[in-house]
This record gives sequence, structure tokens and C-alpha cells, in this order.
Amino acid sequence: MVRSKVKEGSDKMDKTTKYMMISMVSNLFLSVLKIVFGFISNMKSLIADGIHSFSDLITDMVAIFGNRLSKKPADDGHPRGHGKIEYITSLIISCFILVLGLSILKNSFSKTDTIPNPYLIIVVIITIVTKYFLSYILIRKGKEINNMILISSGKESYTDVYSSILVLVVIILSQFYDKINVLKYSDMIGSILISVLILSMGIKLLFQNLSLLIGESEQDLTKIERVKEIINNRNEKFILEECTLFKLGSYYEVVLKILVDGSTSVKEGHELMDEIEYDLLNSDMNIKYAMIHIEPIEDDK
Repeated sequence: MVRSKVKEGSDKMDKTTKYMMISMVSNLFLSVLKIVFGFISNMKSLIADGIHSFSDLITDMVAIFGNRLSKKPADDGHPRGHGKIEYITSLIISCFILVLGLSILKNSFSKTDTIPNPYLIIVVIITIVTKYFLSYILIRKGKEINNMILISSGKESYTDVYSSILVLVVIILSQFYDKINVLKYSDMIGSILISVLILSMGIKLLFQNLSLLIGESEQDLTKIERVKEIINNRNEKFILEECTLFKLGSYYEVVLKILVDGSTSVKEGHELMDEIEYDLLNSDMNIKYAMIHIEPIEDDK
């Protein structure tokens, strides 16, 4: 049974890598498309949107890298595996995203009187539709195989959809600059808003991974309830007093405190602990490590 579990985990990782590669290729195509047409038309907001897609491409690369690292087995120096390297890599990427955002913000204020060509509407609509379906597929497949890497990447991709919609609005509004003079600044305003969007994403990623490096427990109650459901799905009588899920990159360590009757023998307690550990490690929760404390029920419990 253990071997079938390893194969199943490997299959799941292969699926994750497959869809993240699809996302990476799509983001590469979209970023090149936006940046090239942005420079051709001298449209700052479209260039900024292309850089935003490029940041998604980098995030995909980090996800694939982290996914591969999670396969690396634990060793004497790293008894809980190497999953947290993903957080360190993400910190570096978040700093890179912040630099990009600041650069875009600075360039947004350069003086240009270029009005976007209406044909760019077609280019932007193509990017919006492509990105929307990519986000939808990532989230759907992530839920199918219960993989948070795909789900998180899909949700993050939706921000690129919003920035592309903003570029579309900029292009449309710019066409009426001859009637409303202030609309000639639409491109500049759009570029500033996209840079703010990129900066907010970088700051969020920075603080999120700093928190994870320090050590963060899972706060999603549905996941904790799922763990409790796995544990309580047995006939033995015990009390689950504490249940904590610690994030270790793309997988978890679960720490449990279980109370049993004082008459329970050491052998019975050990068998119960082994059964619970087996069920957790072979569940759909991507749990790699389980630390279980068994204590007798006190008289006042």
C-alpha cells in the first residue's frame, strides 16, 4: 500500500507540473505579445500589462521549482524535507516584482502624446479571453487533484485579467481624446494603476512568505475539519484535543494531541497512533509528516 501511495503522489506531482507548464507557456506568449505591441504603439499601459504577465511567468517557474523540491526526501540535516526553499525563492521573486512595479510607476510619468491604435483592442481581447480560460482551467484542475499550487496560481492569474481589462478601457477612452482633452492622459493613468497592482502583489507575496518562513499554521477551517474527519473515522474511543497543520512548502506536517482511556495499553496506544498516521499520510491532504501525542484522559475530562 505504501508503494501505491508513492506512485499516486508522483502522478499528482506530474499533473501539477503539466498544468503549470501550460500556464508558463501561455504567460510567455501573452507577455511577449503585450510588450511587443506595447512598444510598437508606444503604449505604456500595455507594456506594463505585459510585464505583469511576465511576473506571472516567473511565479509559474517558482511553482514548478517548488513542486520539484517537494519531491526531495528528508535527510539528517532536514528531517522535515526541503519544501520551505519555495518560500525563500518566492521572497526573491517578490523583491523582483517590487522593482518591476517601481520601474513601471517611474516610467508612467514620462511624457507621451501617442494615442493607441484601435487595432490594439483585438490584441487585448485575445489576452483577456486566453488568460480567463487559463485561470479557470488551473483552478478547476487544482480542485480536482486537491493541489493548492494550481489553485493559487489560477487565482493569481485573475489579477492579470483585471489589468488587461483596464488596458482595454484605456484604449477605448483614448479614442475620444479629441472631444475630451483630459482623455489623452488615459494611458498614463492606466500604467500607474497597473504598477500599483503589481506593487500590491509584490508586497503581499513578500509578507506572506516572510510569515511562512517564520512558521505558519493552516487557518483554513475546512482543511482542519477534513483532517479531523480522517482521524475520527474509526471505531476506537478517544478524544482529539488538539489538531494543528503546519505549512512546509507545498505539503503539511500535522501535530495531534489525542486522549485515550487510562486503561489503554502501550501496545494499543501505539497501534492507534500507527493507524491514524497511516490514514493521514495516505489521505488527499498532502500530509508528509505526522507527530502524534497520546495521553491518558484525566478524571476531570
